[in-house]
Amino acid sequence: MKRYEYLLFDADNTLFDFSLAEYISFGETCRKGDLPYSEELYREYSEINDGLWKRIEKKEITLEFLKTERFRLLLVSMGRADDGATLRKAEELRDTYVETLGQQTCLIDGAEDLCRALAGQYKMYLVTNGIGRIQRSRFNHSALKPYFDGIFISEEMGKAKPEPAYFDHVLREIGSPEREKCLVIGDSLSSDCDGAIASGLDICWYNPKNADAKNRELTYTVTKLSDIIHLLDETEI
Repeated sequence: MKRYEYLLFDADNTLFDFSLAEYISFGETCRKGDLPYSEELYREYSEINDGLWKRIEKKEITLEFLKTERFRLLLVSMGRADDGATLRKAEELRDTYVETLGQQTCLIDGAEDLCRALAGQYKMYLVTNGIGRIQRSRFNHSALKPYFDGIFISEEMGKAKPEPAYFDHVLREIGSPEREKCLVIGDSLSSDCDGAIASGLDICWYNPKNADAKNRELTYTVTKLSDIIHLLDETEI
C-alpha cells in the first residue's frame, strides 16, 4: 500500500526551469522594449524581482502591484526620472514580459521522466505562486500537462504559498483527502517547505544545491528529481 496518494508539485525551479525561462524572457523584453540589455542589468532586475516576491510571501504587497513595480524600479535604477512616463514604460515592459514568459516551457532535467514514471500511480497537481496568465500558458504548452490532474495558481485563488489557506483551498478542491496521504514537493524553503509545515503536510525539499535547511524539520530532502521515485518506493507500507 502506498503511503501517499496525492503529490503536490511546485512548478518553478522544481519541474520547470524558471531561471532559464526568466533569462530568455528578460532578454526578449529588453530587445522589444529598446532597453540596453546586459548581464548586469539582468542581475539588477533579478534582485528587484526576488525582493518583491519575498514581500508577496509576507503579504506586504499585491501581485498586481509587483507586475509593474519591478520594471518601474529597474528603470529608475537605470537613471530614469520617477515620473508618469517611466510608469507608462514600465507598464509596456510588463505586458511584453508577461506575453514572452508565458511562451517558455523549459523543464528541469529529468522532470518529464519523473512525471511520466509517477503518472497513473498518484494523483498529481501543480501548486504554484505566480501570475495566472503566465503559469497556465506555460503549463498548457508543456510536455508535463498530460501527467497532471490539475493546477492551482496563487493569483487565481487569491491566496499564496506559504499561507495555510492556500493549501486548505487546494485540499478542498481535490476532494479533501487525509493530509497524511499528501506530499508537497518543492524547492523553496520559504513558500513550499514553510507552507507545508504550517499546513500539517509532509514535505519533500528538492535541494539540488545542497543548501542549508536552516533548522527546519523537513520530512525528506532530495538533490535529484530521480531520487523522488526511490523515496516514494521506500515509503510504501
